[in-house]
Amino acid sequence: MTVTTSLLLGALLGAANAAAAAWTARKAMDGASERALHLVLGGMVVRMAVVLAAVALVLALVPVHRGAFVGGLGVLFVGGLLVEVALVLGRSSGQTRPQADA
Repeated sequence: MTVTTSLLLGALLGAANAAAAAWTARKAMDGASERALHLVLGGMVVRMAVVLAAVALVLALVPVHRGAFVGGLGVLFVGGLLVEVALVLGRSSGQTRPQADA
């Protein structure tokens, strides 16, 4: 498998994880705030297990260029985590600010 294909395969897996992270954070923020943390953390644990299993399977069964695969995955994986944290912090900071009387 070429370096470009390996990079794109890793990026695809990272993008799928980032999309799942953003979807989970959005769903958590739409519901009750007591449930939000449980949904975000539970979703994170499930996503981490699925991504770990997928990476292990790809590295064991597919002849990928390992550096390119891990690089593509890593960039989008970290990007997804940053988006998830921004969504969660944006919700929590919006709830804790007192409303100003006009």
